[in-house]
Amino acid sequence: MLTISRICLLLLLVLTIFITPSYAVTLQNSTSTNENINLYELKDQTYYFPANYALNDKTVFLPLRRWDLIFTGDHINQMDDPVDRENINYVIPGPFNHVMVYMGKDSKGLAYAIELNLYSLEGGGRLSLICLGSDFGILRHPETQRIHDKRMMENRWAMRFINTAYEQVRTHEDLLFSKLENDLATNLPYQFVLEHSGQLWDRYIYLIDDGFEGGAGCSDYWTTLFEVYAGLCIKNVRMSAQEMVDYARNSPEGRLAYVPTEVSPFSNPVFVYQLLAMGFQIVPDDPHVDSCDGTEETGIVLPYLIMQSDLLEEIQELKSPFPVF
Repeated sequence: MLTISRICLLLLLVLTIFITPSYAVTLQNSTSTNENINLYELKDQTYYFPANYALNDKTVFLPLRRWDLIFTGDHINQMDDPVDRENINYVIPGPFNHVMVYMGKDSKGLAYAIELNLYSLEGGGRLSLICLGSDFGILRHPETQRIHDKRMMENRWAMRFINTAYEQVRTHEDLLFSKLENDLATNLPYQFVLEHSGQLWDRYIYLIDDGFEGGAGCSDYWTTLFEVYAGLCIKNVRMSAQEMVDYARNSPEGRLAYVPTEVSPFSNPVFVYQLLAMGFQIVPDDPHVDSCDGTEETGIVLPYLIMQSDLLEEIQELKSPFPVF
């Protein structure tokens, strides 16, 4: 679970000045599918999600229900420089770097999820309804480029809420749908979770964890949504500023992570631990106050920490008497 691999968003450990949406580099073929799909028309039907915990694992099919969380890593075939890729991918711990939520199927049997993601370095990102395709790839979307083929991801998995948490989410489903519909309609933007003045003399990088104000990230959008609109607090899912520093300085993988020249004020690639050695400091954000019990926590929400939550459980895979493919 804690092995190091690909990046959730290049910005999760380094500076906003240096980090423009690098996760977009891994999503060059992704396209939003806000194609007049009515969220309320989606049926809560089982979708058999093709999952593999690691690249070389056998694909298994996880039967998803509405509100199941899908976790993914990076594309198998990257388009950027392979040398950069091998180093950039070490920025964040864990094989999973992105979170989306399954919402249901349309009348054709195509499955849909909602994600908050970056789509280009220049254009940023937003909350989107995306098409995952159909069970076992049997059906075709009228516009095939709109299907997000998650089989192209190195790591993909799904987990679901335990029964008590799931019932709490279902009880507040109307509120959740209303918020999601509004955020989709208004194109809620992606928000960097780190902030820097842009001045080289400024050595302070601030963590941002302010709910929906100004947008949100791929992970904290969901933890905030479930807490605010369903009263479900997913605890202990944040990596603190000090943990980020320790990872970049002391982890063998973390010491390989660097800021590429394309998004850096320096003419040569700079490793994150070198930036820290130059005197840059990651400053903790204002504490997040848990609305369930008033406890406080600082840091950035990460997918692999969400996966360890005691509010989530594994999904039993489909048992088929014959190979699916």
